Amino acid sequence: MNRIVIQKDVAEQIRQADGQIELVDDQGHRVGVVRRPPTQQEIQFAKSRVGSQSPKFTMAELIAKIEAL
Repeated sequence: MNRIVIQKDVAEQIRQADGQIELVDDQGHRVGVVRRPPTQQEIQFAKSRVGSQSPKFTMAELIAKIEAL
């Protein structure tokens, strides 16, 4: 794996981002996408949903619902 060291301010922007981040060069061309690791709060929320009694859908059911809109 290659390692690229980024400036502190860029690293902080990535840490503070909500969701994925698109990295672009100075011409606006996509270089890649960064997905930050989940926070402890996000992990706890996800764990709290395990075993939930809320309705569950398969991926096919979700796609069908979206296509029906």
